[in-house]
Amino acid sequence: MAVTRFAKKRAASRKSLTRFLAIVKSAACASVVEVKKTFPSADYAPTTGVLIFNIGGNKYRLIANVDFDDRIMVIKSIMTHDEYSGETF
Repeated sequence: MAVTRFAKKRAASRKSLTRFLAIVKSAACASVVEVKKTFPSADYAPTTGVLIFNIGGNKYRLIANVDFDDRIMVIKSIMTHDEYSGETF
């Protein structure tokens, strides 16, 4: 799992990622608008359909595709803020 691999490399991210996943698992978001209510700093890239979440006080970025009908989140990548700065989504 991407989260486990990332957290092994960056132990400081574990608590924030665990909290994020707990919130995601209990959320019942049916749209990007509802995601923004739970995660106000989340961004949506409409051209690629990915959601970009700020994790750990803006230290990390989690990029995911979300199927709202089936309530499935597929994590594409997790990276530090510095690693994210050069990416395009």
